[in-house]
Amino acid sequence: MSLFRNILVGVDVTQYDAATFQPSAVAEHVVRQALWLAGNTSARLTFFSALDLGIEALPHLDETDFHYLTTEAEQTAAKILRGLVQQAHDKGIEAADKLALGSGWLELVREVLRDHHDLVLIGTRDRTGLGRMLFGSTAVKVVRRCPCPVWVAKPDGEPSPVKILVASGLDAVAEEGLRLAAGLARVAPAVIHLLHAVDFPLDRHWSTGLPDAKEEAYRRRVREHAVMELEGQIDRAGARSLSPRVQVHLVDEVGVLPDEGILKFIHQHAIDLLVMGTIARSGMAGVMIGNTAERLLPELSCSLLAVKPKDFVSPVRL
Repeated sequence: MSLFRNILVGVDVTQYDAATFQPSAVAEHVVRQALWLAGNTSARLTFFSALDLGIEALPHLDETDFHYLTTEAEQTAAKILRGLVQQAHDKGIEAADKLALGSGWLELVREVLRDHHDLVLIGTRDRTGLGRMLFGSTAVKVVRRCPCPVWVAKPDGEPSPVKILVASGLDAVAEEGLRLAAGLARVAPAVIHLLHAVDFPLDRHWSTGLPDAKEEAYRRRVREHAVMELEGQIDRAGARSLSPRVQVHLVDEVGVLPDEGILKFIHQHAIDLLVMGTIARSGMAGVMIGNTAERLLPELSCSLLAVKPKDFVSPVRL
């Protein structure tokens, strides 16, 4: 079974020079990542862009000039998309282009629903001087509401092997994330780290009265159970036979929050891609990223592959 079959590539045409059609570093990286993925998985690419050209945003422009502006923007965007399709065809990759009018994140999700894409690939930017990833509102909204995995690519070099961190909550969505990471490791050199932030429920009690030896024995059993669950995820995700082997890690330092532990691990191990599940929050329309991942977004120095639960239903409608 192919890792991906139908990849939707979000193209931000504002990151292309309108005269020369030359892309910014961010846009170029997204296309390069898409061509690499499709070339290694035999997936079909759709280069997609949405133009939000509402006349209400230009209240002092007469209707004739607005029509001219809209036509020029559509023609320029179409040329950019056709050029990307040609790049794919030159590499023997099946590809098409689509252009929509409307809000970028909303039209991206609608296109996923219409054409049943199994991955969305979009870009982001580095904050100048900070070395951090800047997730714009479009990226956040796509990650929250898109029913398929979303790969947010950080502009960077092409490391080999790729260092992948799968953050596991010992749940099914983390297992799916590990399956995707294993699939990537089969098409390109990769090292996979599987990390779990251990929760000790006993610590939430103000005072247990238990002897230190009993508390330490309790902590040891919790750690052993976590490792056993992680090893089970490796087996169920079909990642046991990978070489190098999946490396299992626990974050269990006293006073260290899960997000702090993940960020520290990313920095210490020079991680290139964080694979993380998303969870539903009751009482809200759509899906919000779980608390840990939501706090991580502005701090990440690597790319993100956000994975949805299998029973997730997007709140977006066609």
